Amino acid sequence: MTKKFKIFNISQVPFEDIHDMPNSRQTLATKDDVITNNIDALTKGTLKPGQKWDWHKHDQYDELGIVLKGKGRFYWIDEIVDYKEEDVIIIPANTTHKFEAEGEINSEFYFIRIKV
Repeated sequence: MTKKFKIFNISQVPFEDIHDMPNSRQTLATKDDVITNNIDALTKGTLKPGQKWDWHKHDQYDELGIVLKGKGRFYWIDEIVDYKEEDVIIIPANTTHKFEAEGEINSEFYFIRIKV
């Protein structure tokens, strides 16, 4: 099956609430936009300093994250590590995690969820 390409500017995508944090995610693509059954979504997340996405997990999806801007803490099960710009964070499916932004500027991320 062939789908037509799409092109749009991220600034046109509305923000939505996610993980107890209002207006912190933009969904850029979903499984309805692609032919493969393995991609759930491509999103851009934004956290202001002091904000967090609280504990959550993705039951059927590995999550790949790229830190575009900012710094903060990443919590995974019982581990805590600092994240910074240009870090790649690979989160296995079915594992609890959270993000907490720190510093002076917003943390911005791209995330891809891949079906396992």
